[in-house]
Amino acid sequence: MDFYYSRKKLFGLFVLSLIVLFVAAFVARVLGMSSGVTTVIVFCPILFVLVSYFLWMFPRRLAHIDENSIQIDHSVPLMWKDVVAARKIVNKHVCGKSIVVFDLKPKVVYPLTFMQSFCQSTKFTAFSIPLYAMKEKDQVAICKEISKHCKLKED
Repeated sequence: MDFYYSRKKLFGLFVLSLIVLFVAAFVARVLGMSSGVTTVIVFCPILFVLVSYFLWMFPRRLAHIDENSIQIDHSVPLMWKDVVAARKIVNKHVCGKSIVVFDLKPKVVYPLTFMQSFCQSTKFTAFSIPLYAMKEKDQVAICKEISKHCKLKED
């Protein structure tokens, strides 16, 4: 079963990128910068707009769940036999957003992506699902699916 990022929330990211682009262009214009400097300043916001537009048009898969494992984004599949439990937490530092965090058995090691390595020492851990990035019905469906394979606790 596949779950995807919400197109509505990705559209919000696209709108934010357009605002950043217009602010950068406006600031460069008001300060009277040369065209070379303006190009450098506006390059990153243009890239932000292009990437966010692509993500909005072609939403990425957030998670794939099957009988043996769960694959989050592009990470290696996490085997259900290696999961002790999953916790649904609300992170107060990120505007009260819900996240599912997987607790693994001791001494279980998986190769991690750059972002997983970065998140490993945080509250999110290396394996977590941002429920806030999904539609409401998908949030309920993925929690039901996870609870079929491991214990899902609410913090």
